[in-house]
Amino acid sequence: MDAEFSDASSDKNRSPTSDLSPDNGQPMERKPKRGRGRGSGRGRGRGQARGSRRGRGRGQGNRAQLQEVNRESRIAQLENRVNSMSVDDMRILIKRISKAQPNFVLNILDNSNVGNGQPAGPEPPKPDQPSWCSCSNCREMPTQQERLCCKRQPLNCHSRLPDFQQCVLDELVLELAIRYRNDFLAQPEDDNYNRCHRHAAYRQYILWIHGYLGAGNRRVIPSCCVWRIRDNWPVCWICWWQTWLNKILI
Repeated sequence: MDAEFSDASSDKNRSPTSDLSPDNGQPMERKPKRGRGRGSGRGRGRGQARGSRRGRGRGQGNRAQLQEVNRESRIAQLENRVNSMSVDDMRILIKRISKAQPNFVLNILDNSNVGNGQPAGPEPPKPDQPSWCSCSNCREMPTQQERLCCKRQPLNCHSRLPDFQQCVLDELVLELAIRYRNDFLAQPEDDNYNRCHRHAAYRQYILWIHGYLGAGNRRVIPSCCVWRIRDNWPVCWICWWQTWLNKILI
């Protein structure tokens, strides 16, 4: 305490000329004091930042490993639960999955036979079946872009599914779709019955398989489904040629 008071008193009693040089009376140059606190603070800050970056990199690797372990654990738990189920419970579960996700079940059935679990072999092609068809229900198309198959087995071909009959070919469903579209777009009714329902069936198939695509986004309909729709609402080729000629002449 006495030393502190003595230093303070000495500072107060120091004369204004104490900082002058004894030789020439000029002010003495003071050397800047090194701020050890500031330098060490910066050094520690940089070290901490580098350490935190290294820590983030190691954490990402550990996180990926942890996710993989959790995924394998979840798969093992599901397999154990399925193995513990009886045959009747499995059938009930598969029926529920079929109602909720029919396309998921169809994809599995396409790759295996239910009876023996072996991959389904290709069936002999029909005489008029194109080489690019695998469902046995496609017909030849005029352009390369239209030569598209649904890639299903014959029993699960899109054009032979009950959902196709209900969503795409049902006349009441098409009537509602046509009325809604005409009201929404303020379009007049098409007087050509077959053409109107045929185009509506095309749109229903796209909505059923791909969902709403939006303007400018188009998909090609498989040949098997195109011809199933055309068989229900045939194309009037004479009318088509007349329309085509009118567009050229006009």
